[in-house]
Amino acid sequence: MREERPMSEGRRRWKDILTLHLPLVIVLALCTFATINQYFRAQQGVQRSWVYTFQWPIIGAFAIVIWNRYRKHGNLTKWFTDRYRKRIETYRAEAEAAEAAEAVEPAPVDPDEVAWRAYVEDLQRQDRAHEPPPRSL
Repeated sequence: MREERPMSEGRRRWKDILTLHLPLVIVLALCTFATINQYFRAQQGVQRSWVYTFQWPIIGAFAIVIWNRYRKHGNLTKWFTDRYRKRIETYRAEAEAAEAAEAVEPAPVDPDEVAWRAYVEDLQRQDRAHEPPPRSL
């Protein structure tokens, strides 16, 4: 398994610029250009372009939402796995605490359950008494 070394602050900043901020700028520039282009086409009489005039800003807003998610949480799958690992650890700790509490405290004896188990054992004994003997081959 490969050890991950912590990145220096300058290297991390350049990595964020190249992999996070620059793609956002490119996508927003493309969305702006497409919006303006479709607006002028709609002004020329292409009715379908009105839909695209409003579609491209929505795509740009979606890109900003995704950018913000990556900026805050880093890799999305890493964020999910970290979140669920913490939840699993919490559940395990709760389960271990519950098991430890049960081990210390004996379970209360329910007289109805004891009577039921005795009844079932009696039925099983009677059933075995009426079985035919096993046949030998």
